[in-house]
Amino acid sequence: MTNRKRNHRNMLALSALTCALMTGTALAQSEQVWPPEFQPMPENFGYMEPEESLETFTLPPGYSIDLVASEPLLGDGIVMQWDYQGRLWVVETTFMLNLEDLTAATPSSSVVILEDTDGDGVTDERKVFADELVLPRSLLILEPGKVILGESPNIWLLEDTDGDDVADSKTPITEGNYGALGGSIEHNPNGMFWNIDNRIYNAYLDEVYQWNGEGFEVDRGISISQWGVTADDQGRILRQGNSAAPSMSYVPDYYYGRSSVFTRNRGNHEWIGGPTRAANRVWPIRPTPGINRGYVEGTLDENGAMIELTSAGGAAVYRGTALNGSDYGNIFVPEPAAQLVTMSTLQDSGSGIYLQKAYEQGDFLTSTEERFRPVFTQVGPDGALYVLDLYHGIIQDAVFMSNYLKDWVDEHNLGDTHGINGRIYRVSHENGTPSEPIDLTQSTPEELVALLEHENGWYRDHAQRLMVVQQQTDAVPALIELFNSDADPVARLHAFWTLDGLDAVEPDLVISALDDEDRDIKTAALRIAEPFLGEGNRDVIDAFLGLIGNTNNDWQVKYQLAASAGELDDANRLDAIMRIIDMYGEDYIALDAALSGVPDAQVTELLNALFEAEQGSEGIRNAITTVVSGLTRIGSAQDVSDMLATIAAPDRPAWQREAALLGLEVVLAGVADPGLAPALPRSQAGSWTVGDLGERAFPDFNAEVNEADAEQAELLAQQRAANAPQREESAMTEVDGVPTLTLEEAPEEFLALSEDETLAGRIEGVTILMSWPGKDQ
Repeated sequence: MTNRKRNHRNMLALSALTCALMTGTALAQSEQVWPPEFQPMPENFGYMEPEESLETFTLPPGYSIDLVASEPLLGDGIVMQWDYQGRLWVVETTFMLNLEDLTAATPSSSVVILEDTDGDGVTDERKVFADELVLPRSLLILEPGKVILGESPNIWLLEDTDGDDVADSKTPITEGNYGALGGSIEHNPNGMFWNIDNRIYNAYLDEVYQWNGEGFEVDRGISISQWGVTADDQGRILRQGNSAAPSMSYVPDYYYGRSSVFTRNRGNHEWIGGPTRAANRVWPIRPTPGINRGYVEGTLDENGAMIELTSAGGAAVYRGTALNGSDYGNIFVPEPAAQLVTMSTLQDSGSGIYLQKAYEQGDFLTSTEERFRPVFTQVGPDGALYVLDLYHGIIQDAVFMSNYLKDWVDEHNLGDTHGINGRIYRVSHENGTPSEPIDLTQSTPEELVALLEHENGWYRDHAQRLMVVQQQTDAVPALIELFNSDADPVARLHAFWTLDGLDAVEPDLVISALDDEDRDIKTAALRIAEPFLGEGNRDVIDAFLGLIGNTNNDWQVKYQLAASAGELDDANRLDAIMRIIDMYGEDYIALDAALSGVPDAQVTELLNALFEAEQGSEGIRNAITTVVSGLTRIGSAQDVSDMLATIAAPDRPAWQREAALLGLEVVLAGVADPGLAPALPRSQAGSWTVGDLGERAFPDFNAEVNEADAEQAELLAQQRAANAPQREESAMTEVDGVPTLTLEEAPEEFLALSEDETLAGRIEGVTILMSWPGKDQ
């Protein structure tokens, strides 16, 4: 009864919060000029009360911003989440408080729970769930009383076993491979983002996790981006780099961890901002000279304001109800160095997703206050957008702080912290509709299934997660009914992935999904079909193979088809990959996805099959070039010798030889890889070397942290090497620092190609970096 009363009180409080916050400052915002006029440099660089800070904000007409939490209840927050009861959890980390305490690699960080007990819209109660932590970077709430915490170099399962909202158990999930203790906080893993596919994605870490009830199943991925992971309704992952707009993974990154031969991974961390740098542009409302490279020509515009993102992170795709309807599906990116949050749209161009700034010469949320440091955004259970403000004078890690920025900090006394501070703001729109509060911990399995149709993505995500984590198999009949209904495709997609997370998908359901009219259901079916493909289920395999050439030219289906082909059984895998390469391989994303599924031991077999192709389709040509490059980089001396002899075979068609030679030239002669994404126009920023301004302000500390990072990287490399399948030694070595192919004998057939005058120069260009016994005698 006590718990039920407390839960009821929490729901009433959240309802009151919704009402209170929907009024806020909407009127004031609607009266402002948009885009806002540029403001002069503020006179005050010191601490401001939260109410004063609110007066410094500017939003587009119709939007309002309200304070939800502040010091002393909150300090130095970098990550926030809501639990299944609608309570707000925050990771607090003592990061760069001042110029004396350069780092906080000491047990001084916390995970706290914030509640609004009186319904006035502002949190008033703080509970410390866990403390004495060392620079935690990520948090994932599994179920009531169980959370996952990323605290470099470990990942922990924290449990509250007696219901008092305090963790009394700390069990390692993985130890020693989640970044470096004492390493750079900017370059340590983070994320722990539970996606619709029930996988947990990270940034700055080449691992993707699945929770199995006790720990993680681990897939190797690609280490990319810097700070923050989010996803759209379809589960397409976006990651945020510090100095670029978000990138998207068209193909989930764990597919690219399957091969050690193919290092190119198009479709993963793909730039989606178009052929210009416009997506990186920001529009501060005031001069922003206090940034680490503010002295570099081209970093600031003629008004002294930042031109492009430089310290962005904590992005969120908006999938709620309390903003304007047109905001749904847009992505919000906080930029703490420029005191703003930017908004961009995500649109399907017919050949991929295209990201575009929402406003031509303005940003969504701007402030004139120096200490406003938005570092994380998130959609709440009420459907509003929440902004976590670190509220620091200093935002740059001392590891990389320049003398220029240190001078700025000293001059404006930004190291004076006024104690430990932190704020959370809620943004809504006058046309938005806040979602009614629901305590998911009190919901039946059938009620959780119904929530998969909720218009607020927060409820869809958390209802699915709770069912999967708790393995609520009683929900299976209702999930199947929802999937087979004419409900919204997004709800059906959630039902499908929930069934997969409950291990309740049968072959017949997969086969029907592979024939579904909705492209997102079809794409999910390709992934969910993979266990059946691997075990040789004939009916599922036939349905899968039937999609080759029948994707309706849908880029998303095509890319997933290519990636999933590698999960076919041995009897079908290479033939399917060959067909996909022939049909779709002119698109390098499809090509790389397909090649990622070729087992290392079968790469030579694939190359021979490519050479047997009678017709030189663009896909086959591209694949020959890519496979030759891969074998050149990692193949054994025998692999490379056999490959060179095959290239030089007398009956080798000219088009095949041309494609193969290009692959060699990419590795050995420095020729541009034709499969690489087009380079963006270069930034207009000038040299970082301007006197001593760009030198490290704390070189000794920099060296200390770099050493910790290097030691951890070496330990991790040794661990990975010990666990990796053993393979023959690569022919690629270094001789006097120059990459060289070391062969056991002269490649006579290949050398004979130099007798052809048209090939002589190309052969010489690649053989100059090959060695064999007696070559120079």
